[in-house]
Amino acid sequence: MGWIQKLRQAAVDGGGAGTRRAVEAAEAAGRAFRDGDAAGAAERGDAAVRMLRNLVDQRVRAAEPVLVRALDKQSGYLAALGRQDEAVALAAEAAGLARAEPEWAQLLATTLVTYATRLVRAGRLAEALEAEREATGIVEALPEPVLAQGMSDLAAGLAEAGEHAEAVVISERALAMWRTLAGRAAGRSAGRDEKAEERLGQSLSEHADRLSELGRWADAVELSAECVAYRRQTAQEQLAADLRRHAVFLERVGRDLEAIAAAEEAQRRSPASAN
Repeated sequence: MGWIQKLRQAAVDGGGAGTRRAVEAAEAAGRAFRDGDAAGAAERGDAAVRMLRNLVDQRVRAAEPVLVRALDKQSGYLAALGRQDEAVALAAEAAGLARAEPEWAQLLATTLVTYATRLVRAGRLAEALEAEREATGIVEALPEPVLAQGMSDLAAGLAEAGEHAEAVVISERALAMWRTLAGRAAGRSAGRDEKAEERLGQSLSEHADRLSELGRWADAVELSAECVAYRRQTAQEQLAADLRRHAVFLERVGRDLEAIAAAEEAQRRSPASAN
C-alpha cells in the first residue's frame, strides 16, 4: 500500500475531514512536482505536513508513518528549489521519527537514504556516508524499489559532487538491489515485469557510467556489454543509446573494431535511421 493510500486509511481510523484535506494537499503536491512546479509542490507539501502534524497530535496512529513519508517528500521539493538546509532538516526529522518505531525498519532505511542524498547536496559527505551505511545494514538483504531508487539517486549525487569512488560503491549496492528486485518479480509472475526489467537495465547503464568516471574502463566495458545484452532481450528501444555508450568504452580500452561495429549498429537502430 502506498503512502497516500495509507493516509486515506487513516481517515477510516479517525482522522475524518482533516485527513481528507491532508490527502488532497499531498496529492496536489505530488502532481505539481511531476508537472515541474517545485515551488507549488513545496507550498502544497508544507500544508500536508502541517495537517499531518495536527493529526499526529490528535493521536491518529495511522497518520504517524504517513507524516514521515510526507516529510521525506517535502525535503525533496525543497531541495529542488535549492533550499538545501531546510531539506536536510526535514529529512533528518523524517529519519528521527522513523527510528523511534522498531517496526518501521524499511521506512527508516528509505528516509536514511533520502537524508544521505540531501547531505551530499549540502556538502556534508561524511555524514551522508554514515547515514547510507546505516540504511544498507537494515535492508540490504530485502530491498524495496523506493530504497533501490534512493540508492541510485545517492550514487548519482555523489558522482555529481566529484566523489567518484564512493559513487561506485553505492551504485554497486543499488545494482545488487535492482538485480534482486528483478529476480523477485520474475519469480512471482507468469508474464514479464517490464518496469522491473527497465529499471535493472537503467541501473546497469548507470553503474557502467560510474565505473567510467573512476577510470575503470575495463570494468565499465564489462558492465556495458551486460547492459547491451540485457537490452537486446528486454528493451530494444533503449538499445541504440546503450550501444553508443558501449562503443565509447570499447574505444577507450583499444578494442577499436568492436567499437566501430557497436557504433554502426547504434546508428542503424537509431530512430533517425529508421525514418
